[in-house]
Amino acid sequence: MTQQREIRFLNEWLRLKYPTALIWKRVRLGPIPDKKLGNLLKITLRWADAVVYDGEKVIIIESKLRPDLGAISQLKEYGRLFYETPEFEMLRDKPVELHLLLPYEWKDMVAAAQREGIIVDIFKPAWLYKEMGWKLE
Repeated sequence: MTQQREIRFLNEWLRLKYPTALIWKRVRLGPIPDKKLGNLLKITLRWADAVVYDGEKVIIIESKLRPDLGAISQLKEYGRLFYETPEFEMLRDKPVELHLLLPYEWKDMVAAAQREGIIVDIFKPAWLYKEMGWKLE
């Protein structure tokens, strides 16, 4: 159920924020083109929640309903792997932004992300707060 909420959360935000952009969801990043080869080489494949191209820059997005500090290193690794991903070769010359999408502002998390050059987006849909039993401020 949490995964469905996170997908809905991300999809709604993408529609609002990037209505005309090219969007790839649940994107494998890195040099290995498929799961079989990754398993054979004992490499863990990495998957970003979304990659957006708005015509000027590439935005790599990780969304978390219950954020933890590991999301910061996760996003940094996605930023590195983007340049090794064959499917995105045509966008390698574009600037890349890393975005962490959260449903509330956790000050320590926001500060840590910003120190690493990650943009934090806060999106507070009423339906999510109701389903999670959170107080919408």
